[in-house]
Amino acid sequence: MIRWSLTPVLFAALTAAAVACPFCTAVRPSLSQVLYDAPQAALVEVISGDEKDWQFHVSKPLAGAEHLPSSGTVRLAADQLIGSSGLKVGQLALLWATAGLETSRLTWEATPLDEVSFAYIARAPDRRLPTVKRLGYYARFLEHANPLLAEDAYLEFGNASFDDVAQVATQLPMDSLRRWIVDPAVPEARKGFYGLALGLAATDEDRRANRAVLQKLVDAPSDDFRAGFDGVLGGYLLLAGGEGLRHLDEQLLANPQARSGDLRHAATALRFMQEFGRDQLSQEELNSALRRLLARPEVAASAIVDLARWQDWESLDAVAALFARKEFADASIAQAIVGYLKACPLPAAAEKLARLRQLDPQRVAAAEQAGLLLPASR
Repeated sequence: MIRWSLTPVLFAALTAAAVACPFCTAVRPSLSQVLYDAPQAALVEVISGDEKDWQFHVSKPLAGAEHLPSSGTVRLAADQLIGSSGLKVGQLALLWATAGLETSRLTWEATPLDEVSFAYIARAPDRRLPTVKRLGYYARFLEHANPLLAEDAYLEFGNASFDDVAQVATQLPMDSLRRWIVDPAVPEARKGFYGLALGLAATDEDRRANRAVLQKLVDAPSDDFRAGFDGVLGGYLLLAGGEGLRHLDEQLLANPQARSGDLRHAATALRFMQEFGRDQLSQEELNSALRRLLARPEVAASAIVDLARWQDWESLDAVAALFARKEFADASIAQAIVGYLKACPLPAAAEKLARLRQLDPQRVAAAEQAGLLLPASR
């Protein structure tokens, strides 16, 4: 079999699901990650502060305790402190240091806290514990009334791997998740994760209820941008398996009126199922579903790349035929087609590539140079 690989950028994009939540957008470090990387950090109370300097009483060291002043008071020049707005005398705060890139002098950041967020950070599990032992703590704070806690709990799950989240699924509040995913007040960016989480329900009662909620979202009219819709589709497929895929095929994949954004979300959900949902869907079912997207120019390039990754060589004729169609003349599609043909080990692929070189040598040469797929031979 011919070996091939993806370009670094595309490879990173397509394998991100294995590293963190595959449906969580714009995930940044959680507080525990920030503090774990900080050379010094502490929960503090503001003693004083002005344009010259700030003083903080250390209530609980969180990192680098051996480097914090033995007096229990941290004094910083004003130009050392980032984010002092909102800090007042008597204010509780989280204070952490960041090592400078070009100097040994530390810079510090502070964020104001109330008593609830102070206690949340103080009681948080040690970052050195396995993720599955930590996530249960954060599950209790999803969509907490305190925005800092709600966002940070989401980030903990967003930065966790799918396997780790699946192991703590029984600790997730399924009743609440069903409410949150349809609540317009809940940030849209979190709903991809909530859709996925609903798909992990363990009890028959929750699985039926979650499937009903997700199917309503699948069937709802689209305005071409549904943040988190890929997670909704992924969770739905986890629950509904082959029956759900047939419904998705009817609603989206084989529907010429389906919105481009929804099709991109569907492709992401199929990639997820190919990696994590093979107990529910066979590779042939996934291949057949993805082939539907070859009919849509706006998503054809990514579909071709995925079919090559999945070594679906039954699509050879359909992929090669796109090269001559005017509506598929985009350079990214040509790159994907040529890459697919060079990755395919079948003799027919080499023959088709030779014919394309005769048909449009310049376009093939440009596609080979830019190539989404980098072959080891041919």
